[in-house]
Amino acid sequence: MQNHEEHSPRASQLIIDIGSGRQLGAMSETVVFETIFTVTKHYKVPRANVKTAMERILQLENLSCPNKPLLHETLSLWVRETPLSFADCYHLVLTKALGLTEIYTFDKKMGRYPGVTRIEP
Repeated sequence: MQNHEEHSPRASQLIIDIGSGRQLGAMSETVVFETIFTVTKHYKVPRANVKTAMERILQLENLSCPNKPLLHETLSLWVRETPLSFADCYHLVLTKALGLTEIYTFDKKMGRYPGVTRIEP
């Protein structure tokens, strides 16, 4: 967001260094979740803009992150299905990736993903 005089340039430089191969990095999935929550809720950044930025970060070769392909698919679903949270979308994508076809939830919005059937407990 470039909103902190001291932290923003340092964080940007870290990403630049990882992107250029001068630095290796690792990022957990929870960092992706937290980042998306913060920039959409507190800074009101549109989902499409967040998707573009997160995909650029996830594409860095020197950055390891568990389940990168699932996160890319989750970002795409999240932009298409605006009633769903990023976590909801991740749960649907993960369900399908695990070879499961059903997800138990009371949330009716979760019935929006091809190949995964929502079942109320």
